[in-house]
Amino acid sequence: MNGIISTLFGKTIIAEALKHTMSTEIDDIHKKENQKATKIPNETKWTDDSIRWSEDEQLAAEKVKAAASEEDESHGLFDIFKDGDPHENFSFRFELSSCDDDDYGPETATCKEVIDIELNGYKYSSDEIWQSTGLTLWRASEHLCRYLVKHRNDDMLDLMLRQDNSQRGSERMRILELGAGLGLVGILAHRISSPKSHVFITDGDTEALVCLRENVELNRIKQEANSKSSDNVGEVTCCQLLWGTDTSLAFLEQQNGEKIDVLLASDIVYSPVIIQPLWETVQCLLDSKGIFVFAYARRKVPVSIEDVLAAAEEAGFQYERCEESDDDEGIYIFTFRWKN
Repeated sequence: MNGIISTLFGKTIIAEALKHTMSTEIDDIHKKENQKATKIPNETKWTDDSIRWSEDEQLAAEKVKAAASEEDESHGLFDIFKDGDPHENFSFRFELSSCDDDDYGPETATCKEVIDIELNGYKYSSDEIWQSTGLTLWRASEHLCRYLVKHRNDDMLDLMLRQDNSQRGSERMRILELGAGLGLVGILAHRISSPKSHVFITDGDTEALVCLRENVELNRIKQEANSKSSDNVGEVTCCQLLWGTDTSLAFLEQQNGEKIDVLLASDIVYSPVIIQPLWETVQCLLDSKGIFVFAYARRKVPVSIEDVLAAAEEAGFQYERCEESDDDEGIYIFTFRWKN
């Protein structure tokens, strides 16, 4: 019996040691990621916990975490049941018709193009999400992706530039995702838009930008490997964009004043303080004939879709609720345009 107990105790110690080693290695990875984030020039160090929590709440939470960590270390305890790896990989597949001459739409097309997207991020339950919500995937983003696949050739979006673009003044379409997080929507937009398009995938959170840049590069390499010609791959840029008039005008100046034809966003409203700078950014960036496609998921946050819509009207935009909105799921898609 003593031998069995010794064996079990030894295995427990080994498991705890392995768990501790794994946790240390993951911490080292995070340190390297943070170092990469600070090397990008002209970026502002910012994480979205600063608008979701008051300073007192942030300090209180940090004290609780520090106290718990110190207590565990003082007793030499390691939670062998705790998930030592907070990372998560997300995979998506989107099917779209690749037949230009199909007169009946993608539902009846016989030839299909498959788009696979891989994303690296963090689990919803991980501590990292407390600081930066953009490090995981939120449910409205996939809903918006399926909307884009369905409507990519419509007159409204025309991501493939099939219509007469004389009003735009150029065949080059400019698409930008706000608050991209892991980048699902922006990466898909890049894949389904014209090779003549330029897609900007942006976020303000410097922690999220680390994952975002890696995901954009990962999927860009996969796309180029699967493309028959580099001419079939449009331009994509990943960069920081903090919302508000001054920062948006500065961004626009860097782009030679060229405004955006299609703005995209999903799951970006979770605090009342976001609304005004969001619409200031849309006012600065959206072309006079452009469209803003916005996906919203109902959550227990101190801001509602009605708040967003009221602010949109005040900012000079008209809106339309899309039929793809799902009341049961609490996910809504709206399109915004400048008022006439």
